[in-house]
Amino acid sequence: TDIFVVSDHGFSTIKRSVDLRKILRDAGFSATTRFTDEPKRGDIMLVGNGGTVLFYVEGHDAEVTRRLVEFLQQTDFAGVLFTKEPMQGTFSLDQATIDSKHAPDVVMAFRWNDSKNQFGIPGMIDADWQRKAGEGTHATLGRFDMHNTLIAAGPDFRRGKMDDLASGNVDLAPTILRILEITPPRELDGRILSEAMVNIDMPDLKPETKTVEATKDFPSGSWRQSLQISRVGSTIYLDEGNGAFLPTTR
Repeated sequence: TDIFVVSDHGFSTIKRSVDLRKILRDAGFSATTRFTDEPKRGDIMLVGNGGTVLFYVEGHDAEVTRRLVEFLQQTDFAGVLFTKEPMQGTFSLDQATIDSKHAPDVVMAFRWNDSKNQFGIPGMIDADWQRKAGEGTHATLGRFDMHNTLIAAGPDFRRGKMDDLASGNVDLAPTILRILEITPPRELDGRILSEAMVNIDMPDLKPETKTVEATKDFPSGSWRQSLQISRVGSTIYLDEGNGAFLPTTR
């Protein structure tokens, strides 16, 4: 029997809970987490996911979406911004492999840093309004959230092997299917973790890692965000990402 021990994400500690509903309303946006009446064009639906917030703009209003993104880029809590339509200073949803017919107009991962909590554990983040400071959550692009646990043991795996190639939960299905000698009906997104397995003849894998950046200048300062991406074979992994607004010094 092969046994897998796996977590869905790592953990950081919430430093600050950010009520984006109030912040956006105070800035003049029509933002809510639940529509009680028929929504109007330009209304924004917020969906909190802990360390990430999804923004659905009614009617995909381009002007409201632009104003929303530029507002977020000048805050002290935005980390990385992804947009459905190309916009300066953002990455596309496709770069995060989250584009689809029903995808949000904007996705924002909160900012993070490597400072330590009261127990000496690194990884502090801002998060949405559903969790309190001092608690944990998920879904930022911080390295402490993106790097999680995978332990595999059994007759199909090497003993004492530390696998330092990029991998992810998306690789579990193709690996298990290979063990069961089942051919999937179509190509899967993940890969077989062949480097950690025995009795499997596959070519050596050479990882590729790159960092992409996006910037936008404002009269009051500059927005900078980055995303580190690894590729092993044809499988892509998001390692970490962050951003910041740097005010102009006078």
